[in-house]
Amino acid sequence: MLAYGHDWDSQNQLPQTLREVSLDCSREELDLLIEFLQGVRAESAGGELDSMSHWHFRDWNPAWTEKHSDLIIWLGDHTWTKEID
Repeated sequence: MLAYGHDWDSQNQLPQTLREVSLDCSREELDLLIEFLQGVRAESAGGELDSMSHWHFRDWNPAWTEKHSDLIIWLGDHTWTKEID
């Protein structure tokens, strides 16, 4: 698993690989996140995955606004690791 990040409106800036990711959320938001991840798992089960198989938390959560962070799940049949020099 790899995590990437970038600022909103970063235009053509490529996301940076993150070595550590923190999610600052309430218990209610944690429950929503778990529901989102379970939904991704259910929707992707048994289906063919390609390089564009992804889901946005912002599309799933009707209460999401641009004041919040978006979580994007890219799902594939491979394991990613960060190369270390």
